[in-house]
Amino acid sequence: MRFHKMEGPFCRGCGTSYFREMTARTLWQGWWSPLSLVLFTPFTLIANRVALGKVNRLPEPSGGHARLQTGAPVLKRATSLAVLLPVAWVIWVIANIINDVTS
Repeated sequence: MRFHKMEGPFCRGCGTSYFREMTARTLWQGWWSPLSLVLFTPFTLIANRVALGKVNRLPEPSGGHARLQTGAPVLKRATSLAVLLPVAWVIWVIANIINDVTS
């Protein structure tokens, strides 16, 4: 398990770009252990969302600096479909628990 943190002087566009990239990576790579499934990934996603509030308060880009492309929103990226795997697993576990209790 690795945690990444981006630091630096960002404008709003660059911060949004990094937020989307890092959140998409978390959705793709963050579910592959049981501890990550219930602890690390949900808290990382919440921390990313809190960071987005700070990013939205950043100033617009100014000067002649190159601006990063913000890219597609997180939920419109193909990597965000990986979140369906843990959701399917949780549904499967709940269904088996219910089936065990009723039989």
